Amino acid sequence: MDIVKDTERWVKSIYFNADHLIRTKYWLKKLNPKADSASLIAAVSHDIERAFDEGRKPPSKEMGDWDDPVFNQWHSRRSAEFVEDFLKKKNADPELIKKVSRLISHHEEGGWKEADLLRDTDSISFLEINVQFFISRIPDNLSKKGVKEKFDYMFRRIGNKKAREIARSFYKKAIRDLELV
Repeated sequence: MDIVKDTERWVKSIYFNADHLIRTKYWLKKLNPKADSASLIAAVSHDIERAFDEGRKPPSKEMGDWDDPVFNQWHSRRSAEFVEDFLKKKNADPELIKKVSRLISHHEEGGWKEADLLRDTDSISFLEINVQFFISRIPDNLSKKGVKEKFDYMFRRIGNKKAREIARSFYKKAIRDLELV
C-alpha cells in the first residue's frame, strides 16, 4: 500500500482545487528529492478542509487580510484533522500521522526546515495554479487591491532562495494578468 498515492487519490476525488495540492507536492519533490512520505502527504493534502462545507465556520476574517494568524491557524488545524482521520482509516503508522498533522498545522507559517519548505511550495503552487481563480472573483467577491495583496503575501512569505527564484516568474505573470483587469 502506498499511502502517498492513496492520499493523492483521495484528494483528487473530493477537492475542486486538487491541482494546487498536486503541484505543491511536485514542487516539494523538486526542491527536496529526498522528501519523506510525511512531507509528501502534507503537501498533497494541506488545504483539504476547503473540500468539507459541513461545519465550516471560519473565524471572522476580512478578505484581503491574508496573513490573519487566527484564520490561518483555524484553516491549518482543520485540514490536519481531516487528514488525520483519513490516515487512521488507512491504518497508517501513528508516528507518520503525527508528523503529517504537525506539518499541515504549520503549513501557513512554517517554523522549521520541513514546514518552511511546505509553506514555500504552497506559495509556488498557488502562484502557478490559483491566480486566474482569484482574478475571476473581481469585482463580485474580491477587490483588485485585495487580490494583489494576496499575490504579494504568497510571494513575500517564501523564505527559501531557490523557491523564491521559481516563484518569481509566476508572481510577475500574476501581477501582469491582474493589471489587465
